[in-house]
Amino acid sequence: MYKTQSENAQRLVHMSEQLQKASETEKRDSAEIKKLTASVKQLGTKCDLQIEQLREKDTAIQILQDEIAAIQLEITTIEERNKKLEKENAQLLQRWLDKMNQEAEKMNEATEFYENFLEQARNVGKTIRKTSGGKWIMGPSSSSEKKSDQRTRTPTVVLPVSPIKKMAISDGELFCIKASTTGSMFATGGSDKKLRVYDAKTGNATMALGGSLQTITSICFDSTDELVLGSSTDNSTRIWHLGTQRLRHTLTGHIGKVFAAQFTADSKRVVSGSHDRTLKVWDLQRGYCIRTIFTFSSCNDLTLVDVEGQTLVSGHLDNNIRLWDTRTGNGIKELTGVHSGQITSVSISPGGDTLLTNSRDNTLKMIDLRMYNIVATFQAPSYRNGANWSRSCFSPDKSYVAAGSADGTLHVWNTLTHNLETTLKDHKGVMCGVSWSPVGDYLYTAETNKNVCIYNTAFQV
Repeated sequence: MYKTQSENAQRLVHMSEQLQKASETEKRDSAEIKKLTASVKQLGTKCDLQIEQLREKDTAIQILQDEIAAIQLEITTIEERNKKLEKENAQLLQRWLDKMNQEAEKMNEATEFYENFLEQARNVGKTIRKTSGGKWIMGPSSSSEKKSDQRTRTPTVVLPVSPIKKMAISDGELFCIKASTTGSMFATGGSDKKLRVYDAKTGNATMALGGSLQTITSICFDSTDELVLGSSTDNSTRIWHLGTQRLRHTLTGHIGKVFAAQFTADSKRVVSGSHDRTLKVWDLQRGYCIRTIFTFSSCNDLTLVDVEGQTLVSGHLDNNIRLWDTRTGNGIKELTGVHSGQITSVSISPGGDTLLTNSRDNTLKMIDLRMYNIVATFQAPSYRNGANWSRSCFSPDKSYVAAGSADGTLHVWNTLTHNLETTLKDHKGVMCGVSWSPVGDYLYTAETNKNVCIYNTAFQV
């Protein structure tokens, strides 16, 4: 019995120890469960936060996708509108060109009719006059009417034979020569920085206009011969008043050498072309540039097609010829493949419908500006263009074109037959320019080594 009690006591102690160990294990497990429960709760909170952030990002992505779709739709709409506007612009430009061509043809027809009627009247010894009803009729001619008719008749020139005067211009190389609009004078410019003016008949020097800082590259007189301009390699163009011999304007703004400039018919604007690959339109009343046209290539020469100065032709270093609308600055036409060398000269015919170009490929081209077709090519074995600024010209009656060669030979071609009519070697060096008086009585030629020749080309009745 005592033995059984002892065993039970021993067993009770052992079970008490196991119970105590189980209690301690339970406490540790309870603490671990609480810790894990708190961790699970914290992770659940973080998970909820991440889910909310993902929802917000999904919403933002959807908004961005909607905006991208809207922008793409707007871009597509704008591109379609631009294509439509470009098409409309091309149509309007073509309609304008067609209208201008129609007006030019009507004017040509009216001029041709008037000239034929006038020729018929001359043949029968009569003159024509306009009645109060607006009709043209023939009537007896008077001496005053005959004199007036002689003054207004289109000049007819003859081929040059030999110079009536040779002049040696001192103080530097010559770069350009130009007859005045009224035919009463001509001017030269060169490396001596002076624009020199001479009497048209005698060749006597009348004035030397200073102010240029470097070489004068081109000359132009205004429609009344009151003003004269000279472009220069000092990146500017200067305008002088011939009555006072004072400098009127200095047009600065180009960042390259200015090789050409020209007045509009009303003398209110000037256009200039430079090696900085721009053309500029200047308002002389305001005294500053009103439009800059970027030309993609250095400009060697330019000319105005119409008296209003709305259409401009420029010849470039990249062998191309470009037509521009000076009112908008937009390109009208680019003529490529006309020449294989850089363009040195562009000049418009008296009628304004034909363009004459000169190039370092040793050819001259005559281009119909209504259809942009090459109607004539002038060349000769003896003709070599010797300067990047060598100028050619039409005769006032459009019967001939003239150009100077590198060996000092003057070449004159017939515009109807396209044949070389005459060659005159009165210069010894590179010819830089020729200029026919608008009146038709004289042809002026210049070479770089300071020599000028004057030829009498007046038609003798």
